[in-house]
Parts: sequence; C-alpha cells; structure tokens
Amino acid sequence: MITHMKRKLGILLLLALPVLPLKGIAQNYNFFKKKDDNKIFYAGLQAGGNFSTVDGDSYSGYKKAGIVGGATVYVRLLPKLLTNIELLYSQKGSRGVATRNSIYIGEFFEQYWLDLDYIEVPIMLHYSFTPRWHLGAGASYGRLIRSREDIYTDQPVTIDPDKNFFQNDDINVIVGGGFHLGYGWFLLARYQRSTRSIRNANNIPFWQNSIRQYNDLFSLRLMYLIQ
Repeated sequence: MITHMKRKLGILLLLALPVLPLKGIAQNYNFFKKKDDNKIFYAGLQAGGNFSTVDGDSYSGYKKAGIVGGATVYVRLLPKLLTNIELLYSQKGSRGVATRNSIYIGEFFEQYWLDLDYIEVPIMLHYSFTPRWHLGAGASYGRLIRSREDIYTDQPVTIDPDKNFFQNDDINVIVGGGFHLGYGWFLLARYQRSTRSIRNANNIPFWQNSIRQYNDLFSLRLMYLIQ
C-alpha cells in the first residue's frame, strides 16, 4: 500500500512540474498591465521564419522557408492600444515542384526556385484584449536587396535578371497576433501579402502564364522586449 501511495505521489509531482514554471511566468508578465501604465516605450528584438509563396507563379503552397529578424519599438497610445515600428531583414520567394511530361525525356519533376530578400519596415496598430493576447494590423514597406530565380525543366531555360527583374519596392498589408510567454518573451504569428504585383507583366516568364504576381506569406517568430 505504501508503495502504491508513493507511485501516486510521484505521478502527481510529474504532472505538477510543467505547471510550476507556468505559474511563475504568469506572475511575472508585465507588458500591457495596468500597473505598468507609466511605461510608454518598449524596445526589443525578434527573429523567426517566413513560409512564403508567390501568387501567380503557376505553383502552389507555402514551400519557401526563409528567415526574418530585426529590431522593434512599441509605443503605448492608450492602456490597451499600442503601435509599433520594426526594421527587419525578411526572406521571401517561392519553391515549385510539378510533375511534367516531356517528348524528350518522358515524365519528370520540374523544379523552380525564387529567392527575394528585403529590408522591411512594418508599422502596425495593436489592441491587447487580455494581458497575454494582442491582435494587430498594419502595412509594411519593403526594399528589395537581392533576387535569384532559376528553373530545372526538360530543356535549357535562360532567365535574364535584367529582363525578368522585380520591382524594388514591395508594399504589404499585415494582420497578426501575439501571445505573452512571460518575462518579456512573446510568440508572434502574422500573415502578409503584397498590395501590387512584384514585377510587371512583360517581366514575368512566359511559362508562368500570368500577368500579376504577389508575395504571400505566413510568419512565426519570437520577440523579446526589454522590461
């Protein structure tokens, strides 16, 4: 019987272990708390990943993984209303894989690569409807700093970067939210999309059979704000 009780006690302790640190975290978050209303500015860093596609490139799926990261500053406008501005390095683009039939080599996998790297400045407005959760929306300006496009298919294809060039400017709309993990750490999730085509119709390769293309991505990242 004593052994049985020890076993139950051990199980209870194991179940309680994950709860103990969470309880400590819950008592230590202070972002958006009313008692912290005197604090106006919050500065910090964030880093994570983008999962991107290009709408209009004849391929589907958010298959291009890239990094995103940089600095941010939040400004409290009202107790539950904040705005923020960020300076980010953000990798976007597309990856495509499709099964094709060729008169030359029969059935094969066509592969497509597109890398677009931006310096991005998002501006957002956030509402914290609980001390832990906040939602936001806004827009971002991106400046293209690097592009690379290539395709593997049944015959040689030359992609001329001077002819198939992309727009230098990329304006996006953004919606997203965040969860306060504690001690200044946040988990952020976002969706963003270009508001205009990232290159002109005459610059889109003929095989993509499109007249407009848009950056389209989901993002997941960690943020730390100095408390």
